Amino acid sequence: MKKIEKYYVCNNCGYETDKWFARCPVCKELESAVEYTADIAFDNNIKESAEIVFIGQQVSPPQKISIKSKEINEALNGGLVKGGVYLVSGEPGIGKSTLLTQLADSLDIDEGLIFYISGEESINQVLQRFERLNISNKKIALMFESNVETIISTLINSDYSPAAIFIDSIQTLKSDDVDSVPGSLLQVRECARKIVDYAKKAEVPVVLVGHVNKEGAIAGPKVLEHMVDCVIQIDLERSSGLRILKVLKNRFGPTDEMIILEITQTGLKPIEDITSFFLSEYSNEPGNTLTVVKVGHRFLPIEIQALVSNPVYGSPRRVTSGIPLDRLLMITAVLSKKLKLPIETKDIFVSTSGGLKISDSSMDLAIAVSLISSMIDRPLLFSVIAMGEIGLDGRVRTVSLLEKRIEVAQKLGADVILIPKNKNIVNKNFKIAENVKDLIKLFGEEGSDT
Repeated sequence: MKKIEKYYVCNNCGYETDKWFARCPVCKELESAVEYTADIAFDNNIKESAEIVFIGQQVSPPQKISIKSKEINEALNGGLVKGGVYLVSGEPGIGKSTLLTQLADSLDIDEGLIFYISGEESINQVLQRFERLNISNKKIALMFESNVETIISTLINSDYSPAAIFIDSIQTLKSDDVDSVPGSLLQVRECARKIVDYAKKAEVPVVLVGHVNKEGAIAGPKVLEHMVDCVIQIDLERSSGLRILKVLKNRFGPTDEMIILEITQTGLKPIEDITSFFLSEYSNEPGNTLTVVKVGHRFLPIEIQALVSNPVYGSPRRVTSGIPLDRLLMITAVLSKKLKLPIETKDIFVSTSGGLKISDSSMDLAIAVSLISSMIDRPLLFSVIAMGEIGLDGRVRTVSLLEKRIEVAQKLGADVILIPKNKNIVNKNFKIAENVKDLIKLFGEEGSDT
């Protein structure tokens, strides 16, 4: 027995209610109410029982399809999980379709076909992209359809079993069960729900492309990110033109993984030697300091550059590229308080090499050294790799996985490795910084006088 229930959903923010509204009470959008009907089945007779699983019961590991690209395969913890749903998002023109095309070609499958479904491009556009990327994989089957019921029906009734499915994009799909335009909150949610149900039952990995709104967030309801198993975001590094692939959510492995991609005529290619890429132009000039940060499972050596100058206008400015502004303000306040430096009255510009966005607090020490070096306009006495977190009391605190960071720093061949005091690390070749006052010693006697 079924009961038809009507309710209204805001097409802008997803607010739901059983009463019609002219203005959304949450986002204040006018005429955004969309009527939605749902068939609710209820029966007093219980027909099915849920499976009960006890802790400690032996569970078989998930089956995966490996990816030929080593960097992407490691970032996704060994490849695409069968039955997993992946969401790839990014700004227009950043390379989502290119990445999807290359992923489809790089899957290591023995049987079945890889279905590439396009709902927003013509046949010629897709074929031209495959030709431009030199992809002639006979195991890739193309489908041009935007109706989600038709897509699922075709996949179920096809003579070829799907090994993986790529859909470009979720915002172009439409379900007949929802009376709304493609791309609306209701359509995105309903289409995603049906695709997830199919992927779990058929145990086929599905990769979806998701558009972003003007704020840079994934377009559509937030529930879309909750429904999928993995969220992959592609960001553009404005200064260098590189693409940064980040794993924001992953139910099958670690998050915060990152891959740096370079756009070429033959597609997106991961940069294998990241160390030389970021440090190729390093020089021991005033304001330059090296550090080692942790991004995902990688330890990246990067260069911190700082410029401290007299303000051009009335109030001093704080400009950052790649580091959080709040972190810079805190370090500036600590140096002004503990070292009596008149740094708060100056214009301050701080950047990471390549403008790479870093949130690891271990770069605090390198930022402080760069600021002092630029403030007194003196280079360091030797090339230094500084790693440590600065507290509000001016003390330098240890950071996680310091031993592994030191291993990376030693391979770079720097003269001095500056670290916080750590009882587990005893080495005469290291310099210890217990307080920000110890940083002045890096500039010799003239720096101490300053």
